[in-house]
Amino acid sequence: MKKILFLLVISAFILGNNSGCKNRDSQNSDSTIVSNLLNVDSFLVAPEKWAGKEIVIIGTVSHVCRHSGKKLFLFSGDPEKTVKVNTGGDFPTFDIKYEGLDVELSGTVIEDEKIDANYLNEWEAEIKNSITDKDQKVCTEENKAISGQTAEKEKTTEVDNDPYASVKEFRKKLEDSGKAYISIYAIDCKTMKEIKK
Repeated sequence: MKKILFLLVISAFILGNNSGCKNRDSQNSDSTIVSNLLNVDSFLVAPEKWAGKEIVIIGTVSHVCRHSGKKLFLFSGDPEKTVKVNTGGDFPTFDIKYEGLDVELSGTVIEDEKIDANYLNEWEAEIKNSITDKDQKVCTEENKAISGQTAEKEKTTEVDNDPYASVKEFRKKLEDSGKAYISIYAIDCKTMKEIKK
């Protein structure tokens, strides 16, 4: 067990040093850049502790945004628990070819969104408007436009008959936190490579 732990520490050190080779002279010593090898599940335990720091993370790409290509989502064990990754570094856009692949990327952890009561109220209003607007056009997974009753049937099955479920979940988290807002963290990608098996 000690040998495995030692190898993991050495691997993290080597990977951390390699991820910063491009701009080693421009790095400062104020401890804002930290090289750590994480998987998505370990990152999500306490993402706020990595805010403003550079990390190396491994995971499987679950989705690449098809509209802009400027974000993707990674998971480790549970596909429902993901972290958002924004483009940056050498990536003006992410290619959809990464979907389903295991990757290792480095980047800086940022506070991507703040969810407060106003945010939740606006989100709830958007849901209400989309439910009452029968002429609203919606895209299927194949990017074909649908509208009216067909769209409503597809939306209903997607959210298990409660379109407000996510809003309610965040309201509960906000209340339990005792804070004015919940921070959602993401990673601004600097480098990414596929992990070959």
